[in-house]
Amino acid sequence: MVMQAYDTPRASRRIRTAGRLPAAALILAFLFAASCLRFSGRPDVAVEDAPAAAEFAAARSPTAASARAPLAAAAPDTGCISCHHNATDPHQTERVSCVGCHGGDGAATAKEAAHPEPHYKKKWPTSANPPRSYMLTIEEDIAWIRFVNPGDLRVAEETCGGCHANIRLNVAKSVMTTSAPFWGVAAYANGIVSSKFTIFGESYARDGTPQKVNAVPAPTAAEQVAQSIVPFLIPLPHFEISHTGNIYRVFEQGSRLGTAGLGLNGANSPPIGIPDKLEDGGKPNNRLSDRGFGTLNRVDLPLLNVHKTRLNDPHLSFMGTNDNPGDYRSSGCTACHMVYANDRSVYASGPYAVAGNRGRTLTDDPTIPKDESGHPIRHKFAIGIPSSQCMTCHHHQPNSFVNSFFGFTMWNYESDGQAMWPLEERDPSNAEMFEIIDRNPEAAAQRSLWGDYDFLAESSAQNASNKHTIFADYHGHGWIFRGAFKKDRKGNLLDAAGAVIPYDTPSKFAGVLPLAKEAAALPKSVELPLQDKPGKPVLLQDVHAEVGMHCVDCHFEQDVHGNGKLYAEYQAAVEIRCQDCHGTATEFASLRTSGPAAPEGGRNLREMKTSWHPRRFEEMNDGRIVQRSMLHEGKEWVISQVADSVDPKHPDYNAEAAYAKRVAKGGGFDPHGAVDPAKLAHGDDRMECYSCHSSWVTACFGCHLPQQANWRTEQHHFEDY
Repeated sequence: MVMQAYDTPRASRRIRTAGRLPAAALILAFLFAASCLRFSGRPDVAVEDAPAAAEFAAARSPTAASARAPLAAAAPDTGCISCHHNATDPHQTERVSCVGCHGGDGAATAKEAAHPEPHYKKKWPTSANPPRSYMLTIEEDIAWIRFVNPGDLRVAEETCGGCHANIRLNVAKSVMTTSAPFWGVAAYANGIVSSKFTIFGESYARDGTPQKVNAVPAPTAAEQVAQSIVPFLIPLPHFEISHTGNIYRVFEQGSRLGTAGLGLNGANSPPIGIPDKLEDGGKPNNRLSDRGFGTLNRVDLPLLNVHKTRLNDPHLSFMGTNDNPGDYRSSGCTACHMVYANDRSVYASGPYAVAGNRGRTLTDDPTIPKDESGHPIRHKFAIGIPSSQCMTCHHHQPNSFVNSFFGFTMWNYESDGQAMWPLEERDPSNAEMFEIIDRNPEAAAQRSLWGDYDFLAESSAQNASNKHTIFADYHGHGWIFRGAFKKDRKGNLLDAAGAVIPYDTPSKFAGVLPLAKEAAALPKSVELPLQDKPGKPVLLQDVHAEVGMHCVDCHFEQDVHGNGKLYAEYQAAVEIRCQDCHGTATEFASLRTSGPAAPEGGRNLREMKTSWHPRRFEEMNDGRIVQRSMLHEGKEWVISQVADSVDPKHPDYNAEAAYAKRVAKGGGFDPHGAVDPAKLAHGDDRMECYSCHSSWVTACFGCHLPQQANWRTEQHHFEDY
């Protein structure tokens, strides 16, 4: 893990609150309050914020939308379409003018008059999303941000919020914006704060000021404990303002000397186990990594890490980094609803796979270069969003590692590595090293072949000749992800029937990861190849992925937009449960959500419709429950019912499943008798489905990487640009 450098900060902004205070003082006050929670035993701290409550109520009022500036279809945009031919309205139903969303002067025919100007002109050389923009969009002129991305959260209230006011408010407080679960766990686990109740989250006001976020209304003490809802979130403190005592410091209580010049033979970090006669007794002169000159060990690495490394990539307040296959996206509403080309796998991208994995467009707009990365595939909003778009954030452990859904995990730097490393060791210059680690925090990438963008983008091409595994076609952070395969206890690859696949079988992985051929237009649907071919290794992707399902087929509007509450845990913010669609051993599916964040009474899944308007869920006359795809027009599948799998009279009966689900506490099993749910050993009130149905789990290897903390870089969060 490349940890970026200690840097004297620019004048940082102040946190937006009812009364303005210097950022450091306010943050330290909250840190003190958080530590007091531990000793007072009061997790039920509530934040009284009358202005926030009034704003919340006003935004939810029936007249709120009409009170906003209308996105009038009648607004002039003749100047826009005189250049942007075929740039159709992205809305699927209502007509909205170009300037209604993007601003600017729609009547002007000259580019200079029609377009607003950015403040940081050199950062926007083209119309593409700039690579690794981070705080740029927070510090940039508000008119320019609206122009390049009307969905950005700084301007969404007056653009998207004009019609979708409630959704805009919910998104602003969702875990995908605040990332409160990540910030909270990282802060507590590393000793930055003493409270398990999350107090940190990311949010910015319209002017770019980091701001405190309040839960309105504030949760009760019972809600905090039972539902993991917190009353407020504040920005994370800068790494310079305090010397925190994280758990890694046990390795760094070193010598008072502790400088490069006084280490063993001048070494920065003396080799472990070799005495250094100049170090203090009992305090070995070792450290996790050198910091900047003169800082010794005073700079805390975990706190420095969360501010300055790519391991904590931007969430919805920022654009994606737009620099690797798998990292292309916008910010705010359009981070999801404008689809980018990130993966050629037909399982991950569905019909969008033909657009490639380099973030290039298929638009007919002649002003958008077709060979330039950083553009959406089309100027059109999508509600059938491919999982490849979700993976731009969810490819890393702190962001709910979803790679295993497609059968991938972190690469181990060895399997089929003969084609991934140069024949002769490389010795890159400092400039070359920095260029690579700015895209990829792996120290290994500096001397690898995949540190080169073009090699990285085409690394999956070698899958057919690999001997041990395959490589994914997406590369968030610039990383390589390897496939997990069905094997016996001796490590032999098995096909779907359980037959051993000889090690020297030529091209045994060919076709295991089907990649679409790039095309100029999107198909309505994509045929998914069967994964149970004789003699072919079985990629251990999720059974839902095998039938062509995507994240949006299970995670509906609330799971992605939030519900206005501040959740401190990812799972607490989820509305759906397996049982809502598959039922239980004693009852058929209710088709109503019942997860931790489900609304009272649950959401009725029967009322939901696809992008093409047929019902997403339908109970057929023969008793089957059918679900229709959000991405593949005309594709549907039957949802298996647990109650059928335990019924000996039903064609779907499975003896092993029946035993697992109907075995009683203390033993005993009657496949034909009535079942008392209270007596089941594996009742739904005691176990989640994935306790047994997860066939494998990922490991930490490949994520905890070497640390280098002495590179001078910009901050990625809570900082002036």
